[in-house]
Amino acid sequence: MTTPHNHDADMHHTHAHPQDNTHAEDHQHANPFLIPFILIAVFAVIEFSGGIWTRSLALLGDAWHMFSDVFALGLAMYASHRTAKARREAKHSRAEIIASILNAALMVIVVVWIVIEAFDRLQHPYVVAGGYVMLIAFFGLVINLIVAQRLHHHAHHHGGKDNLNHRAALLHVMGDVLGSVAALMAGVVIYYTGWLAIDPLLSLVISVLLLLVTMSLIKDIWLDIRGESQHNSHEHHH
Repeated sequence: MTTPHNHDADMHHTHAHPQDNTHAEDHQHANPFLIPFILIAVFAVIEFSGGIWTRSLALLGDAWHMFSDVFALGLAMYASHRTAKARREAKHSRAEIIASILNAALMVIVVVWIVIEAFDRLQHPYVVAGGYVMLIAFFGLVINLIVAQRLHHHAHHHGGKDNLNHRAALLHVMGDVLGSVAALMAGVVIYYTGWLAIDPLLSLVISVLLLLVTMSLIKDIWLDIRGESQHNSHEHHH
């Protein structure tokens, strides 16, 4: 956790060297999304393949969540290229907002698919390779924790919490940390007890996490659109 003292120190440091830090700040802002983007993209493919191979819906659900993370991180990388100007204007481009809406729509579709598939599997259980699910989910959890830490650090030091797509990216990854924990639990239970119903049951937990993240994203989009319309209205009156 960060303290108000650190935040004040950061602000003081920024104001002390405004010209020296301009290029460095833009460079720093553009880069923090790249490594998380690559890590999540590569592991999403691995986890999706693993979900098909092990027949684990929990892994597939978490993999879908990671694919939506890739979307959010890609969007954040795009936004970072125009952040200096956007920060001064305090608004987001229409392309960013539309992309965020598409991201939210994709999440809703995935949630519906997971719920339908989970209820089907509760009636007709699939044999799931619990040991491999456990292993894949563990590595997924480690990667998500690393990415979440990097994004949180960057959000504090560069004001990213005020950016729609940065906030969306961090929320996605935090939800995915919980998703990886659920998939890991499914693997452990199946491996040690053979209780197959835990996989679709925990998939439903993952779908709830996805829905919560989506609702938060939709709220941010709404506030952003409303804020921009008020900003435009204010400019029009002047």
